[in-house]
Amino acid sequence: MKTLSIIAFTKRGKNLRSKLVEKLSQLDKFEVDIPPEGQNQRDFVRDNFNRRDGFIFIGASGIAVRYIAPLIKSKDVDPAVVLLDEFGRYSISLLSGHLGGANELAEEIAQLIDAEPIITTATDINEKFAVDVWSRYVSCHIVDISMIKRVSAEILEGNKVAIYSGFPFEGEMPDELTIDPRPVGICVSFNSRLKPFEETFNLVPKIITLGVGCRKNTGIKAFEKFILSKLDEEHIDINAIEKIASIDLKNYEPCILEFSKKYGIPFITATADELNEVEGIFDGSDFVKKTTGVDNVCERSAVKFSDKGKIILSKQSQGGMTMALAMKDWKCKF
Repeated sequence: MKTLSIIAFTKRGKNLRSKLVEKLSQLDKFEVDIPPEGQNQRDFVRDNFNRRDGFIFIGASGIAVRYIAPLIKSKDVDPAVVLLDEFGRYSISLLSGHLGGANELAEEIAQLIDAEPIITTATDINEKFAVDVWSRYVSCHIVDISMIKRVSAEILEGNKVAIYSGFPFEGEMPDELTIDPRPVGICVSFNSRLKPFEETFNLVPKIITLGVGCRKNTGIKAFEKFILSKLDEEHIDINAIEKIASIDLKNYEPCILEFSKKYGIPFITATADELNEVEGIFDGSDFVKKTTGVDNVCERSAVKFSDKGKIILSKQSQGGMTMALAMKDWKCKF
């Protein structure tokens, strides 16, 4: 569920805000709030800019721009910002139109209040393939944000952009893309250092579950080094990891929790009974089964939480630590 805050500057704007809060809340896809009574709205925006998925401003564009200007960092981290006039005639995508989802939000709000959506991003108004929108759609991590501009410029100039994928394609490929060699191209791979083109826009699918196990009170640095070294050996970027999984006995294991926090990867667990129900052939251990109630923690948890995906790296062991990787079924969809 996406979190949104709505800021209004006038009495008429606040009336529109009340209606919009009600309509958005009914969709069951947004958590909507407004600044608490008595709190300075500029301070509210500043304190929550990086804690919300989006902001909706109702009023003059100049005021909204002055509110957010000191807070803007990069298109891959900034929230969506949409601007409405106080009469609700226009719904304008102001910031993070593609990666932040402001274009979609502006269009959705326009439908709710019968307004005209205003979208100004070049690929949209020219009805061209937008690589940053597509990357969000297929859940891929963008390695170098600056390459978005290069790929978009190539497309807007009427040139085709190449695409290489280590995964199957599904659907009709956009006219702007080709599998034939081109100077500028998109590379979809777990290996973020793979450069098949003169200028390569690397995308890393975030589709791997990292299953882990370890002795109690394993060192934080030792655990991190173990995981990163194994990923590096397999040429798998850390951003390909969608989630970390283990047995519930490790719910509060410091080394796993710290790794999860540092790299922003959710950590989830299952009981021994739940892991024993996972079907497949695993590298079992009698000692582990006696200790935890399940013969293999890392492989079983990786498979379970990858939607019954396939193991792409079987159990690796070192110093009382184990890890395995499982990948869910995924394709380059258009």
